Amino acid sequence: MSHTLLLVDDDIPFATVVRTSLEREGYNVLYANHANEARKILDRQHDDIEVMLLDWSMPDITGIEFLRTIKQEKSFEDIQVIMQTIMGSADDIQQGIDAGAFFYLVKPVKKELLFSTIRAAIRDAERKKELLIKLKESEHSFKFLTEGEFHFRSVMEGDSLAIRIANECPHPEESILISELFANAVEHGNIGLTYEEKTNLIAENRLNEEVERRLGLPENRNKFVHVTYRRLPDRIQVTVEDMGRGFDFEKFLTFDDNRVFHNHGRGIAILNAMYPLRYTKGGSKVTVEIPLVNTVLYN
Repeated sequence: MSHTLLLVDDDIPFATVVRTSLEREGYNVLYANHANEARKILDRQHDDIEVMLLDWSMPDITGIEFLRTIKQEKSFEDIQVIMQTIMGSADDIQQGIDAGAFFYLVKPVKKELLFSTIRAAIRDAERKKELLIKLKESEHSFKFLTEGEFHFRSVMEGDSLAIRIANECPHPEESILISELFANAVEHGNIGLTYEEKTNLIAENRLNEEVERRLGLPENRNKFVHVTYRRLPDRIQVTVEDMGRGFDFEKFLTFDDNRVFHNHGRGIAILNAMYPLRYTKGGSKVTVEIPLVNTVLYN
């Protein structure tokens, strides 16, 4: 399957090199050299575009202003954005994150890093799209459930549970992010993937394969993730506990200036910004509480 990218950059020589490299990798690349042209392409083909490579400095409006504008429109909210810029300060990066860019590349961009980041952005886009489709298709199976305990082993099983819980929340499309906690419990908790190993596996497009392999190892066959669900008068409380050794969770609760350059490691920070997380047992257990009233969520 060919993936469609939108490259927005007023540096035509640079954009030509990047576009040629991406097309050789099999990507379908749309190109605009300023924001107004990019907007016209998005209006016509936003359903096809999975990732936008967006330059910060452009002649009509800046990339960050353009990003803030399009992220306010529902038609464009699922497009993964990779900011490309020569500005790599902490303040600049935070502006990009606040506007909705969770992937960041500082020029000059190494080809291997560019490809790895695009693969990671596409992976996130596909995972989110799949979860949202299942979310819309699933029934409110927990409608009358006030308390329950669940066990699962795989990421897919965790996704299925996350969908059912999210459907009971006021903002299911945001609450589905609890699936990040479930996936982390399997990948980093029960089967012991390190952060560095996951980075390399995503870059090599082998993450799912390795997760399945490790789940089948004798030492992991009896490991499961334990989830408790409680529906209280004003909130839903979800606690997730794995059988791993825990991890240094504190540095993942907020965005690290360096981690935005990695191909993963954002999920916990995004979820924590919406619904504060409470970790115990050295990181192997986490509780999240989702209000049952409409609240202003993280953008």
